Amino acid sequence: MKEPVSRRRLYGEAKIGGMADVPVIRITSACNHKCVFCSAPHTPVYPRAVSRKIIDRHRDTISIEGGEPTLSKDLADWVRYAKKKNCRDIIVCTNAARMGDGAYVRELLDAGVTLFNVNFPAHTAALYDRFTGTRGQFRSRVEALRNLLRLAGPRGVRITLVVHSGIVGQLPAYAGFVASTFPGLFYLELNLAKVLGNVVDRTALVPRLGALEPYLAGALRVLSFAKVGFITDGFPLCRLPGYETSSIDVYKKLNGIEEFLSEKRHSPRCENCSLLSLCAGPRADYLELYGDSELKPSKADPAAILATGRKAGFLRF
Repeated sequence: MKEPVSRRRLYGEAKIGGMADVPVIRITSACNHKCVFCSAPHTPVYPRAVSRKIIDRHRDTISIEGGEPTLSKDLADWVRYAKKKNCRDIIVCTNAARMGDGAYVRELLDAGVTLFNVNFPAHTAALYDRFTGTRGQFRSRVEALRNLLRLAGPRGVRITLVVHSGIVGQLPAYAGFVASTFPGLFYLELNLAKVLGNVVDRTALVPRLGALEPYLAGALRVLSFAKVGFITDGFPLCRLPGYETSSIDVYKKLNGIEEFLSEKRHSPRCENCSLLSLCAGPRADYLELYGDSELKPSKADPAAILATGRKAGFLRF
């Protein structure tokens, strides 16, 4: 049963009228996956006029999402429209179900796609089936991702992993699989599960930061050793010791980018943290769910972190 509107609003699902300031368009609600962690099921398809308005406003980046946008017959048309408006980066968020088709990938690349953002939620067939509600699709998704890497090039593909309680203990193994299976990957993005969509009724899918930290650190060590790029989203800097500059929020704060920062907030425990000026805080829905007892104010030197980040090139996400 669909949850009441008031509950959806409590957890921050945006209404169409306020979306023009966010560089995202949703062109379909159809999807061939039933991901347990999906944050989009209750987000409506945008009217065409709204989507055009969003593209007209955002010349830096446009993200085309769903559902699964490759199920829409209009996907290539929207990409061409964004290219016509001189959008620099045109991103398609996909589960890669159609990306084994080389002709289809070339059509999207010719239309103007600059980056395929692929939801790849597990590194084994059993976990893939469990998390996506599919059966027997894992191997074809691996081959589709390899096809994308061949056709879109090393900077044309990123993988996104939603970090939920079901995958936490497997994070280092997942990182190792990605590093060995997808050479040339632009980067891996690790996002903390949001209390939106399917997770509203399954809040146990949101892992506690304390239980998560050692596994996340293990995964980031694996990626670092393998020289695979990575960014993180949804994890406060106090829970990223040694990897603070992987946080997309640091990049946003230093570059004056406001999109989605409102999803996070500081708590009273953040006031004595040395990284307060660099950190957007934990997700607001995380605080509403668990409180702030697992935040641990950092004593790290922000200047040293920034120096390390600049040397490593983290400002070039």
